[in-house]
Amino acid sequence: MKPLILLTLLGLLTLGLCRRAADRSLSADDSPSSEAFVSRRASAEVVRRHKRNYIYDSVYGAMRDPLEAKREVCEFNPDCDELADHIGFQEAYQRFYGPV
Repeated sequence: MKPLILLTLLGLLTLGLCRRAADRSLSADDSPSSEAFVSRRASAEVVRRHKRNYIYDSVYGAMRDPLEAKREVCEFNPDCDELADHIGFQEAYQRFYGPV
């Protein structure tokens, strides 16, 4: 009976020491979960659209939206962009920059 209790306690001690060593090796910056999240600014840099300098779409020959330039101005302002997600682009643009 005593050897069984001794082996059980020794196994628990080993697991505790291994877990403590693993916790020390992973700091907050090295953890796998920190790689999954990106700051808002870094993600905005990745998905930022390039501004076009022409009014006609070269592929289809269709005329582009005349409010596209104003929509891009609103997208560059984080507060206007967030408000546009909630109440719409035209209302958000009017609140920040005046009449469309």
